[in-house]
Amino acid sequence: MGRKVIKYTKVSSIYIKEMKTLDSVLLKSLKNLGLDEKLNEKILIKFWKEMFGASIISATNNITLKNKTVTIYLNSSVIRNELRMMKTQIFEKFREQFGKDNILFLEIR
Repeated sequence: MGRKVIKYTKVSSIYIKEMKTLDSVLLKSLKNLGLDEKLNEKILIKFWKEMFGASIISATNNITLKNKTVTIYLNSSVIRNELRMMKTQIFEKFREQFGKDNILFLEIR
């Protein structure tokens, strides 16, 4: 994504040229449309699959990201309890991957 978008900002009677990358413009557009959380949710699901094995993935019903809260829905009470014991480590991995400001809470249900 190396394309540049040129934006001119008017300062008094002079226009100043600002350079922006295409990816920053796309991300800003997604955020303005309210779609950035959905994109992050899809990336989060992919990261979940990379982080855990097949047994945990098969027991996972859904993963959502809403209002900076990750909620993981599981259909196995045994795996749910195991992951609840690992909640702090899972939470820290998510925050490392997605930023401390993007994920504030983790719920395992």
